[in-house]
Amino acid sequence: MVWTQIMTWVLIIAGWLIVNHQNNIREKRKEIRVTLDKIQIFLDEIENQAIQYHTVEASNDLSFQLKRNLNQKLRDKLKILKTRNLDVKTCNSHLTKFRQAVTLDNFDTSNYKTQTLNDDLIKNILLTKDRLSQEFEQSFAKRYP
Repeated sequence: MVWTQIMTWVLIIAGWLIVNHQNNIREKRKEIRVTLDKIQIFLDEIENQAIQYHTVEASNDLSFQLKRNLNQKLRDKLKILKTRNLDVKTCNSHLTKFRQAVTLDNFDTSNYKTQTLNDDLIKNILLTKDRLSQEFEQSFAKRYP
């Protein structure tokens, strides 16, 4: 009689621990998913700003905003993913290519030339942003299959 009561309590406690652990994993996954979705929206905003910058008259304000978003703000968002143990090391090279696509050519106001949406510069911005987004998704899929 005593053994059955002890075994019942052991099973209840073990079951609770397992369910609690699984819930914690699920909640962490949801938090990372929400953060990734916000980063994807932020990348879309940067992409739109970059296209606007390169297709209209040169703007120092927009140039400053793009630099700030590409550097500090995006880096801060990536730190959040790193603290949640998502491996984003593979995204670094794609992030560098995206930054270069936006700021390497035609970003100096002394050599600025208005681009059209069909120019290679704009296509490269779109392509590198999509590759970066895809790499974030692959990192998430590897962590949470």
